[in-house]
Order: sequence, then structure tokens, then C-alpha cells
Amino acid sequence: MKEADFKDEFVLLEGLKDRNIHSYIRLYKEYSEDLLVLAYTLTGDPVLASNAVDRLFTALYEKDLFMQVEPPLHHFLYSELRKYCPNK
Repeated sequence: MKEADFKDEFVLLEGLKDRNIHSYIRLYKEYSEDLLVLAYTLTGDPVLASNAVDRLFTALYEKDLFMQVEPPLHHFLYSELRKYCPNK
């Protein structure tokens, strides 16, 4: 990860901690496609994968899970996603 990317993630995380809706939209735009690929790999089903990603983003917003998160964000997101994916 480049230093600029790392700083950018800190800015994004601050917005998420402040529950800024634009930060959540940015998070979705930047990570949803990769999360969907991972969810499909874990479930083997496109519908289950899509549902898992949707449930993850809903939980991220409703449960305010970003208070203790540090960059890189993808480690946290991939770990959280596994909780919403039923096994193959």
C-alpha cells in the first residue's frame, strides 16, 4: 500500500467514525466489487454472495463498527464478510 493510499484510508475512516454518509458511499464504491468476488468464492452462489455483501454493509452502518479499525481497511472488511457468508 502506498503512503498516499494509507493516508487516504485514515481520512475515510474518520468519516466513517463520524457516520458521514458520503464516506459510506465511498466505502461501498471502493470495496463492494472485491467483496462480492470474495463472497462468491466463499459461497459458490451469486445470490448468497450478493446477500452477504448487502448484509455486511448494512451491519457496518447500523452497528457503527469502525471505532477500533485501523488501515488497511480491506483486512477488516474481508474478515467481517466471512461472518455473513454461509459455507459451501
